[in-house]
Amino acid sequence: MKRAKISTAIIGFLGFAALLLVASTPAKAAFVVGGENGWQMSYDGMINVFMVYDAKDQLQDKNGNVLPAADTGVASERQSFRIRTGLLPSIFAFNVKSPTIDGVDYAARIGLYPQVQNNGTRTGLGPGSPIDSGTSLDIREVFFTADGKFGQFLVGRALNLYQGKNILTDMTLIGNGVPLNMTGGGVDLGHIGYGYLYTSFGPQFRYTTPDMAGFKVAFAIADPSQIDGATTINQPRFETEISYAKEFGGVKISSWLSALYQEAKFNFSEHKVSSIGGAGGVQAWMGPVELLLSGFGGKGLGMTLIQDDGNALDADLKERTTYGGLVHASYTIGAAKLGAQYGINYADKTDRDAATVGFNGIKSKQAVTGGCYYSVNKYLTLVGEYTWARDSYYDSARQTQNIVSLGTVFVW
Repeated sequence: MKRAKISTAIIGFLGFAALLLVASTPAKAAFVVGGENGWQMSYDGMINVFMVYDAKDQLQDKNGNVLPAADTGVASERQSFRIRTGLLPSIFAFNVKSPTIDGVDYAARIGLYPQVQNNGTRTGLGPGSPIDSGTSLDIREVFFTADGKFGQFLVGRALNLYQGKNILTDMTLIGNGVPLNMTGGGVDLGHIGYGYLYTSFGPQFRYTTPDMAGFKVAFAIADPSQIDGATTINQPRFETEISYAKEFGGVKISSWLSALYQEAKFNFSEHKVSSIGGAGGVQAWMGPVELLLSGFGGKGLGMTLIQDDGNALDADLKERTTYGGLVHASYTIGAAKLGAQYGINYADKTDRDAATVGFNGIKSKQAVTGGCYYSVNKYLTLVGEYTWARDSYYDSARQTQNIVSLGTVFVW
């Protein structure tokens, strides 16, 4: 098999990185506008842009023999380069804060999340045009909160609780990690599907208790999922999280446990399916060292997007069991943070899968990322990452990727 040649791309990346180091100092931070009677409005945001080179090998069997892509429906060998958004899209957000009213502080947020690259071709004229390949805009946050001695109520669209902290603690959150779609719009994966599942942003009613000596408990009634195509969703998605954060003699600890439960039904068969899952993690900071260990497990969850990626159920609509974990370590030297991360997701076969001749469903997805995150100042960060990823299938097929990403993250 002809190996992908990436040396030229890497040299180009390094040359461009030198230009980034002399970038001018960005503007000042977000500003606050005052109103009548103590009301305030503020603006914050972020723009991240990455150069991404992805070298994907051809699909192979366990002996290294090349297989037709049709065996699993996975794309064949490719070499791709794009300038694009990373794991996080860019952000422009509006915030409103009230004065304290009868002991309660109210706030609201609307967050707009655009991407920088077009969907497909370089020349895009936007949705509905003759070339339907413009950039996308994801309105991820539309919520308000009420805070008081009772804790906090959140109502609206926000990051879901279950596995929410699993993604927020991912080292590649401000990086790129594994590409999702090198030809399309949207964001990349980071380690989504390679150590945890993506919980998404969704409508919800959430209550969080006050801080109790470092402990907090949150409960949410959330908008339900179709769980891989169920036609009747007549109950909410229930989520909860217990978190604990404390500092012990210079060592800071943050830990959490979260859970999810939901049922749905297929009308044509009256068959009922359910999603049930648990997740957790612990993160520690000891001077310049940061360590993380997180994981998840459950049934009817899928392998990448929680409940909705086509892997939550088998052909008999039986829930598959999936589980995985993520570990990373980083060390900060001056303005630079150097880190390494490994994550893996597994999917167990059901009885139907095992009885299917030639079953080629996904077995595992694993990835390793090494990264350098350099803070030019508190507003601008330069990012360089290398990621190796492999998808393995139950028919012994496998496909490997090597990804190099260089970019910038600018916040205000």
